[in-house]
Amino acid sequence: MEQLYPPPARATPVDAAAFVLSRLPHHPATAPAFVDAATGGTLSFSALRRAALSLASGLRLGLGLRRGDAVLVLSRNSLLLPQILLGVLAAGAVVVAADPDATPAEIAAAAHASGAVMIVAEPEAAGKVAGVGVPLLLTSQSLDPRTLSAEELIYGGDPTAAEPTTVEPSHDDRAFLAYSSSTSRTTVAMTHADLVAAVAGVGLPPQDDERRVCLASLPMCSAHGLPLIALGLPAARVTTVLVAPPSDPRAAREAVAAHGATDVVAAPEAAAALAGPMALDVGKLSSLRRVMVAPAPFTPEARQEFRRRLPWVDLTELSSGTPAASEQVLLGGAAAAVLMLPQTDAAVIQHNSQPAEQMSATTDEANSPVNRISSEGKTSHIASNSLQSYNSPT
Repeated sequence: MEQLYPPPARATPVDAAAFVLSRLPHHPATAPAFVDAATGGTLSFSALRRAALSLASGLRLGLGLRRGDAVLVLSRNSLLLPQILLGVLAAGAVVVAADPDATPAEIAAAAHASGAVMIVAEPEAAGKVAGVGVPLLLTSQSLDPRTLSAEELIYGGDPTAAEPTTVEPSHDDRAFLAYSSSTSRTTVAMTHADLVAAVAGVGLPPQDDERRVCLASLPMCSAHGLPLIALGLPAARVTTVLVAPPSDPRAAREAVAAHGATDVVAAPEAAAALAGPMALDVGKLSSLRRVMVAPAPFTPEARQEFRRRLPWVDLTELSSGTPAASEQVLLGGAAAAVLMLPQTDAAVIQHNSQPAEQMSATTDEANSPVNRISSEGKTSHIASNSLQSYNSPT
């Protein structure tokens, strides 16, 4: 039987990055880890491993990132994003995820509440961090010679210089924070132990040597997206095809057929499109075996319609909110082993009584290593000659 955790005698604890990296296939001829449906580009499992370790070495040795530092990530799904998220974790830092479509005030609130020492942002979102006072690292290379990007650190870093075990985060260390939109103002907080448990839950045992291909439109920079899409699916050796939310039911089913998808991870609206009026399209879903819905469950009517039209598909619904209010609806035997955030000890912090500009951590958060950075000079140890606060071009 495959061992998910190291023997008790092993001195180094298993952190989330080490756990994921240990489960990535090494053979270069395996199916790709990620596919960008829009461009046709691919990322292999071995390239994902090398990129994450290269970025980790650049962040730690080049920019001075330390264990427990918080890094705010603002990016839409791309082939670069899983490399960045895994690389930040491999450097021993805390990933802080926020919606790149959030307002500048919401982004500033998330940066200050988490004690972020660095912001990694896609170029389209970089203008929103002006005035935050936190060094900026772009996701992709820019023509502006004054900027530095994670992409450059990935291609220029040394993957042998940043083995995640040298950072030695504890299972109880904070690993991930996800800030939601201003409508709910909740924060999901997960430790390394939480992430390891969540990632391990994604690895369903394959049936008859099944090759799993997952269509994913859920944002990776979200409470469910990082543990499931960025970490869990590659650790389970699933090929993840990054797609935009389908525009109509026919587009959704054509995407499943085009990629031979066995799994789909999507928001309720996109998942419901699969079960829309089918006519002659039903054969396009013959490969589909599992659908996971997040961050909110189906309505009862949508769930009933889905089960009526797609009875052979296992349906898992994930919901966010306080642990007491969270629920998962499981239909189908195989779905019971899939990731569910409430199964972990992840904390959900409510900010409903505060405006976005004043959103701050709870007392427990304020005492965490992540937020102590704020009172200890949060950017003083980051290499200021390489990163600079973003200034909008005039």
